[in-house]
Amino acid sequence: MDPLLLNKTLEKIVIKVVPMENLNGRKKVEAGDVCERRNGRGVDLNRNWSVDWGKKEKDFDPYEENPGIGPFSEPEAQLMRKLSTSFDPHIWVNVHSGMEALFMPYDHKNTTPAGMQSQKMKLMLETLNHLHCGDRCVVGSGGGSVGYLAHGTTTDYMYDVAKVPMAFTFEIYGDEKASSRDCFKMFNPVDHPTFNRVLNEWSATFFTMFNMGANQMNEPQESTPFNVDHLISIDDYLNGYLIERKNRYGEKKEFLDLGLQEIRTYFRLFLLSSVMLMFMFCSRIAKSNRSHLPSISL
Repeated sequence: MDPLLLNKTLEKIVIKVVPMENLNGRKKVEAGDVCERRNGRGVDLNRNWSVDWGKKEKDFDPYEENPGIGPFSEPEAQLMRKLSTSFDPHIWVNVHSGMEALFMPYDHKNTTPAGMQSQKMKLMLETLNHLHCGDRCVVGSGGGSVGYLAHGTTTDYMYDVAKVPMAFTFEIYGDEKASSRDCFKMFNPVDHPTFNRVLNEWSATFFTMFNMGANQMNEPQESTPFNVDHLISIDDYLNGYLIERKNRYGEKKEFLDLGLQEIRTYFRLFLLSSVMLMFMFCSRIAKSNRSHLPSISL
């Protein structure tokens, strides 16, 4: 990549990197349990997000894919969600290994999102595949390409809920010839030439993505079409939103009760202010009358 182009691109963007999300799971791997993918509490963090959380396919493995007791039950997922709301990311990439692939939403169904933005994501991935992956990487939705559906994933949440314009999952390495019992060799390059190739190819992939993403941020965004099916009646609005309002003490009130309570409060304030004005007016009159009384010498 052209160093001048790279420097110009880096001047226009902010990159946030989380080098390790699953610290306790990593400790287990380093201690010898090299096939462990869950966190310290036995939860698969990439099943702990809220989009389609907890749905189980026929081949569901409760040990391998434990989604936790509820969405965001795990501190690691909570921290990543907090990071995603701390700024306004244009691109979010979840980095995995196990194969060579460039995935976009969705993971929980075998389709990609509709609309122009989805087409932009797919075009970007196809370009990256051609430039840096030698057209050997799998490109498409995770659910439609990997051979199984995954529910409660980070990428689907980032796209559907956090509204990140481009949310991806990159699978940066996989040894198809490795034994399923040799997880380290399956998920990691074990010699220096392969390691350097993976590092160089995927570094270039990311920098090209940064450049393409920075250019797309300057393009006009797709406008959302007006959908009359989403309109609701005023009755539904009142019954739904206003009735669920809370008063200043946090107590839920029917809207009519809440309105009467507020009216009574305003009426009390009005009476109080009126009394104070009358008192000030009478005091002013009294002072005025005293100033006009004739002086009497004793």
